[in-house]
Amino acid sequence: MSSSDNTMAKIKPLSNSNYPEWSGEMKAWLMRNGLWRLVSKKETKPAASKVDELDKWEMKAEKAAGDIYLLVENDQQ
Repeated sequence: MSSSDNTMAKIKPLSNSNYPEWSGEMKAWLMRNGLWRLVSKKETKPAASKVDELDKWEMKAEKAAGDIYLLVENDQQ
């Protein structure tokens, strides 16, 4: 397990009672991993003609979505 996996494991998954704590920790996690600008829509999706840039953007979007999904309780998904 990498050090980033250890940090992610310390974030308590989103439940129906911990949104303020979870959102701050999730934002920090995404910032630390270079994904916050994408999630906050500051990094826009490149044009389809820019294939390499679009591929990198889509990979980051998938990583962000996966990280968020894994840190949400089943009843919140």
